[in-house]
Amino acid sequence: MLENENEKDKESHRRALALEGVMLLLIDGLAARGTISADEAEDMLRILSKSSDFSAARASGSLRIVNQLRRLRGGDGLATPGA
Repeated sequence: MLENENEKDKESHRRALALEGVMLLLIDGLAARGTISADEAEDMLRILSKSSDFSAARASGSLRIVNQLRRLRGGDGLATPGA
């Protein structure tokens, strides 16, 4: 019984990590295409990064990308050139 619960916990953890990874890719892609603004992307990434230290580390790369996008758009965090 305990072994079965442990396997379920591991599976849930793997799925949560996969979902987080997909969300990071989606946010990066939408921000890069200009569908969402850098400010919107940053807000979403900050929420994801608050769930754990590991999530914060994973989101840090995306936050760097969003900051570069903001600089490329002349510091305008609200710009959505592809929308």
